[in-house]
Formats: sequence, C-alpha cells, structure tokens
Amino acid sequence: MKMFVLAMMDALKRLFANKGARMTMVVSILIYACLYPQPYRGEVVRDVPIVAVDQDGSTASREFLRRIHNSDSVEIIATVDGLPAAEAMFFDRKAYGVVIVPPSFEHDLLKGQNAPVAVYGDGGYFLIYGAFVAAANNAAQSLGAEIRQQRLTSVGLDTDAAQTLISPINQTSVALFNPQGGFGSYVVPAAFVLILQQTLLMGIAIMHAGQPARPGIQRVATPAAYILLYLVWIIVTQLALPAIYGIPWIGNIWTLFAVAVPFLIAVNAMGFALTHLIRNRESVVFFLVVQGMPLFFIAGVAWPMESIPWWIAWAAHIVPSTSAIDAFLRVDQMGASVQDVLPTIRLQLALAVGYWCIAYVLHDRQFPKAQGNHLKPADTQTS
Repeated sequence: MKMFVLAMMDALKRLFANKGARMTMVVSILIYACLYPQPYRGEVVRDVPIVAVDQDGSTASREFLRRIHNSDSVEIIATVDGLPAAEAMFFDRKAYGVVIVPPSFEHDLLKGQNAPVAVYGDGGYFLIYGAFVAAANNAAQSLGAEIRQQRLTSVGLDTDAAQTLISPINQTSVALFNPQGGFGSYVVPAAFVLILQQTLLMGIAIMHAGQPARPGIQRVATPAAYILLYLVWIIVTQLALPAIYGIPWIGNIWTLFAVAVPFLIAVNAMGFALTHLIRNRESVVFFLVVQGMPLFFIAGVAWPMESIPWWIAWAAHIVPSTSAIDAFLRVDQMGASVQDVLPTIRLQLALAVGYWCIAYVLHDRQFPKAQGNHLKPADTQTS
C-alpha cells in the first residue's frame, strides 16, 4: 500500500512538473471556476430595454405600458411617437423589443371588442425575447381580466362570481428543483462536468500520448492519481461553487462520489485509449478541443435529449459526460439516491472496462514487448 501511495505521489509530481499538464489540469480549472459562473449570477433575465410606441395616448394604453414596465424582466426606456423612431433604437441595439399600442386601443376596450397590440422582439436572443413576450402577455392578461371583471360587476354580478367566470381554474406553479427559475442553476453544474472531462482527457494526452505505460505499479497508480486530483475538482465545482454562487444543492455527498468515481475512471480509460489511438499529443488535444462544443449540445443540456435524433443520442452515450451530466444534475438538484442513478453508474463502469481494454490492446500493439519474452513458434522450433 505504501508503494502504491508513493507511486501516486510520483505521478502527481510529474504532472505538476509538466507545464502543459499543470496549466490544463489545474490552472485552467481554477480560471473556469472563477470566470465561468459570472455571466449567470443574475440567474434570470432582468430589465431588458424596450421601446414603446403609444399611438393611442389614452388612460388604458398608459396603464398597459405601465404594467409592462413594472415587470422585473423588462424596462421601457423610451416612449416614441412613431415606428421609425422605435426601429432606429432597435437597430442601434438601444432596445431589444418594440411594443405598439394602436390608436383605437381604449375605444375598442370600451366597446367590448378585442384590442390588438403589436409586439416585436429580437428572436436571435431567445432568453431576451422570451422575457419580453412574457412581460407583454402578463400585462395584457392582467389588464384584460380586470376589464372583464368590471363589466360583469357592472351588470350586478358579485365580485367572487365574476372572478370565477373569468378564471374558473386557479393555477399555482411551483418550481420543484430550480426555485429561482434560473439558467445558471441548471447550466453551470452541467457544464463543469464536461469541463472536467475535457481537461482530464487533454492532460492525459499531454502526459502520455506516444509514450509507453509506466512500468509496474505505476501503471495503475498514475490513473489513480489523476482520479484523486479530479475528486478535489468535483468537490470544488459541484459543492463549493454552488455554495458560493447560491446555486440550489440538495444532494447527498456520498451519492455524488458514487457517481463521480466511476465517471472519472471511465474518463481516465477513454483518455489512455485516445493516447494510443491518436499517437501525437497535439492531434489529441486538437481533437478534444473540436469535440467540446458538440459534446455539450448532445448531452441534453442545451437541447432536450428527447428531441435529438435517436442514433445521435445513442452514440453520445459512448462518451462518459453524456450520462454523467444527467446523473450529477439528478443528485445535485433533485436529491437522487444511489438507486436512482444506478443505471448511470453501471454504464460508466462498462465504459471504463471497454476503454481500458482498448487502451491495453492498442498499447501492446504500439509498444510490443521484447521478443525474448514472447518467442514465436518458428523461433522455438529452431532452438
């Protein structure tokens, strides 16, 4: 056991002595940990600048625009007279949306007719567009409900009965696993799983591409050292960062490790397999850099896994991060137990076995042992 620990320490010393590996497996993760969560600290989109065109100038139109402005998600920065002025602000990127109240807005409401309102948003930014459209819809629905209630009470119906006619079903929405409804609570822990995978793969490539395996016990101690180091990064990215940035975390730490250890074993195995499949370290690193973004999109984070073509979703599971991201999110934000993530643990172990077998086969072909230890049949007959 002492020899194994010393071999692990020697592997870590060699890692920290290698500038490329040190920058990839240590420094880059610290930089990611400091910078990556910063854009998501707001969690949800707030105070999106929009411009209003009030062609009616009535009490009803001002009330409608006031309700939009009072939303947390948008802010009316200007009210202009015509559409050309609003378009100029929109194309100058001073505003990301335009709401137009037509001249007959209040007149139509008083006559009991529908009062259409035009809403234009920048669909290129789906979060901004969604926040703007939601604010306009909420303002329209709340104002419309009040007007309908006033009409019903004016003909003698009591307030409760009028409210029931307007909204017979009351809906209460409760965000179970993301109470803030934020993007950061969802994407930051998931992204760091992929970041840890890619940096570990790159570090293994830098340290071992084109090189024979370390002799003796070091052949096992070296991957174990990498796993130990990255368990520290699991603690930093999955436990410390959520606490620092207020990201909800309701998981169990031992369940987290039950997912993390097989995941890191599988990533180690994949890394050593790649170093023997692509023997040049620069080529391996380039391959991993190119694959980073596609792996994020097929992991079911940016786009639901159910909407991805089945053959892509199936092929994506040969990469450890695909199933691991889902398991980490289940543990971190949904409080999943070991039993809940057991299929993922089994898949990670299966990937580890498969990639280790590939790594050993490719290694023995790339670095054959001395002929004296493996005599060919012809050599035996000659002797």
